[in-house]
Amino acid sequence: MATEKKDWIDKLQTFDRRWVFLAMAIAIVIPFLFPLNFPIKASPMVKAVYDTIEELEQDDVVFLSLDLDPASLPELEPFYKAVLLQLKQKRVKLVVATTWYAAPPLLERWMRETVEANFVPDDAKVEKDLPDRASVKGKKAKSKEGRYVKNVDYVWLGFREGKEAVISGMGKSVHGTFDGHAADGTPLKDIPWLKDRKQLKDFKLLVLISAGFPGVKEYVQQVQARYKLRMVAACTAVSTTDLTPYFQTGQLLGLAGGMTAAAEYESLVGRRGSATQGADVLNVGHMVVILAILFGNLIYFAGRWRDRRGRVA
Repeated sequence: MATEKKDWIDKLQTFDRRWVFLAMAIAIVIPFLFPLNFPIKASPMVKAVYDTIEELEQDDVVFLSLDLDPASLPELEPFYKAVLLQLKQKRVKLVVATTWYAAPPLLERWMRETVEANFVPDDAKVEKDLPDRASVKGKKAKSKEGRYVKNVDYVWLGFREGKEAVISGMGKSVHGTFDGHAADGTPLKDIPWLKDRKQLKDFKLLVLISAGFPGVKEYVQQVQARYKLRMVAACTAVSTTDLTPYFQTGQLLGLAGGMTAAAEYESLVGRRGSATQGADVLNVGHMVVILAILFGNLIYFAGRWRDRRGRVA
């Protein structure tokens, strides 16, 4: 008995879905191997973070709260590197702390690799490309000028347990919350530019990078309105919806949520990094998903059209 010849619709309906999986794998791998650098336009919330930091002047003191853990690195580390580059270019002083117990080992590595060192290695051949504190009134910067020195250009306070209580305590007294000492035991009163900055309101700006609780929301609830603090924040994508109202009310001066926002910030700072690559992967991956949806609908409606035509005949 001869088998019935399949038409093009039958062939599409028996399409092997593994080809879709292969297309998605290619969409993920290709942008990592060959960066596509799609145009990126910063959203108003992300641009507001950038503009707020651009208003800082040399030797302003900024409080940087890094409340995260290793699981949140893909989304938050790219923003951290981009905003730190901008802060170093503004030549501000930094005070760094965390309310997450899992953060200190990670943050200490970050400070060694990005605060105490240049983003571009010392042996970079093109000196004008050195990004850290590279603008030095009329002369070319040397690579070592990009490095921050502990307890001279920045202070690492470390971790304190207590969640909201710690945040509220810092609003009253940063020195008291950390027993008057930096993480390495240096008395805060011995650091000239920090000895008179005892409360959060004494800092020019708070930069919050948060993966969840406690984090941005608790800073807003516990200290922002009480002390009229200037704050900008970055968070994971899933937290953006909860925190956006704080930007709309002016309690946050800017907000960057997720990897896409980090890619936008990299474009503003002028140094593309892993977030831009990640955004390329997301863009290409989304195109594959959209094409797969369109292809599936084409098969479905073609089948219905054939069945309807068969009934009419």
